[in-house]
Amino acid sequence: MGILRARLLAFLVTAIVSGTELGAGGVPADPVVDPDLYTLVHIGRTRALVMLQVAESGDEGKRADAIGRTQDALLSRLPDGHASVVRRYASIPMLALEIDAMTLRALETMPDVVAAVKLDRSLKPQ
Repeated sequence: MGILRARLLAFLVTAIVSGTELGAGGVPADPVVDPDLYTLVHIGRTRALVMLQVAESGDEGKRADAIGRTQDALLSRLPDGHASVVRRYASIPMLALEIDAMTLRALETMPDVVAAVKLDRSLKPQ
């Protein structure tokens, strides 16, 4: 469980530092895509972490509902047969997917729900 927490923390810090969070009243920017993904998806399917654009809410229950709705909206817009869900997160605005090139192109056209797409890199315990 410690490795998963470290991975999530590293991803969230990277997302915040790289400015992928949607500011109040801001216009969604194009999703930030890890450059390594472009090469890997052209070779075949690869695992990716998709950081979602979800409105902030002080209520944990409402936030979890908003995350779930955003995940459903994103998944409904992906091309059939080109992505698999690896993991849905309930309290973190993120999805772990296995994607191909067509799915990556689709994710890039969804700035309303996608903040960033990062390669799901394995972390080695230290």
